[in-house]
This record gives sequence, structure tokens and C-alpha cells, in this order.
Amino acid sequence: MEYVRPKLSDALRTICRVNFALILRETKTRYGRLQIGYLWAFLEPILVIAVLILVFKYIRMSEIPGMPLAQFLISGLIPFMLFRDIVTQLMTGVRRNLQLLYFPQVQIMDFFTARTLLEFSTTLIVFPTLVLLVSYTGYENVVVQSPLAIFFGLIMICIYAFGIGIGLGALIPLFPSLQILVSTVYLRPLFFLSGVFFTVEMIPEEARPYAALNPLLQIIEFIRSSYFVSYDTVHVDYKYLFFTIIGTFLTGFLLQRALRRYAYRI
Repeated sequence: MEYVRPKLSDALRTICRVNFALILRETKTRYGRLQIGYLWAFLEPILVIAVLILVFKYIRMSEIPGMPLAQFLISGLIPFMLFRDIVTQLMTGVRRNLQLLYFPQVQIMDFFTARTLLEFSTTLIVFPTLVLLVSYTGYENVVVQSPLAIFFGLIMICIYAFGIGIGLGALIPLFPSLQILVSTVYLRPLFFLSGVFFTVEMIPEEARPYAALNPLLQIIEFIRSSYFVSYDTVHVDYKYLFFTIIGTFLTGFLLQRALRRYAYRI
């Protein structure tokens, strides 16, 4: 019997169907167990921003020079949450869904892709909604300088977080304690080091070269400079970002390919 090679279009159609089904499943799994459901995707950043505003008011700092406070915090917090959620969802995603690998159409990378697309699409809804909400209420009105550049910045975060997430996804089944270390020693300090509530210009000059080693800080700087007409940064090294993001992505992919049989016993 002659072997008929499947068409590329059929393979792509199958991949799209699988990823769409996984996205629906992940949405129900992540938000369906909460009584407020998908609304939590909006409430979480709103609550964090409200707390940060109270902190800024307490220290008598109601505005960052040239940038209204709430909009400033939105432009830093939402990108960080995108990074955090992709990393945390990817590093444990496969282990929770191993039974689905019995279906021949489902591949390991489908889990990672579906979770990344879910977080990215959620961010594309939450980000402009919060911006419009703050502007519509009259609290702070800002004209976003370059939405396309912000979109590109979010893409950079997705690729960077994807590389870290799939690498950790291969390592954590072999070293379970690594999950706790990532959450407590990496992600939590990163919240305070990535420019969520400060700019590079607010850092002492002698510490800026060391702070700029954090790619996430540079990406948030890029997003802020694309967000506010009044803010322009010289602290984004595009060559460094390119090689760091691509290097992280390739490292994570290679770890996933090299360790998948040991990590998932397949």
C-alpha cells in the first residue's frame, strides 16, 4: 500500500484545531474554577495598581515626571504580568496534561503554544481596556504614542518568557524543588527589579549598567517610551535584547528537546 504524505495545509489545519481546543480547555481550567471567572484577569492588575497608587500617595509621589501615575503603572505592570504568567504556566503545563498526549494529534509544544497564546490574547484585551477605563473616567487621559511598538514589545516578552518557560518545563519534572526557587528567588525579586514602578533614570547612575542587564527592564523601558510622548529612553540596547531573547528561546527549545523523554517519560 502506497504511503500518502499529508499535505502541509492539512497539518497546519490540524495544529490550529488542536491549539484552539487547548486554549479553550486552558481558559476553562484557569478561570472556570473562580466564581468571577475571566473577570479576574482584569481585577488582579486593578487591585495591584490601586495598592501601588496608595503607596506612591503615602510617600507623597503622585506623578512620575511627564507620566500620570496610573497610566505609568499600567505600562509597567501589564507587561510584567504577561512575562510572569507565561513562565509560571509553561513550566508546569505539560505535567498537568500528560494524559492528552495519548491523542496522536497533540504534541508537547502544543501545550506551550496554547498557553502562551492564551496569556498574550488576554493581555491584548486587558491592556487597552485598562488604558481606556482610566482615560474614560477622566482620572488620567493620555494619548498612546505608538500602539504598534507596544505590540512589538509584548511580542518580545512572549518570546523571552516562552524560552524560559519551556526550559523550566523540561527541568522541573527532574528537579521539582526548582519550581519553588523560580517562584520565590526569581519571579518575586524580578517584580522589584524590572521597572514596574520606576524608570532607569530613577536608578542611581552607577547602578544603571547592572540594572540594564535585566532584559525585562529594557523591554518595559521600550514599551514606556512607545506609550508616552513625553518619555524617551536611551537605555534600550536593541542588539543586547535581540541576542538575549533569541539565545534564551533557543536554549529553552534545546533543553526541551534533549530532556523531554526523561522529564515526561514518553
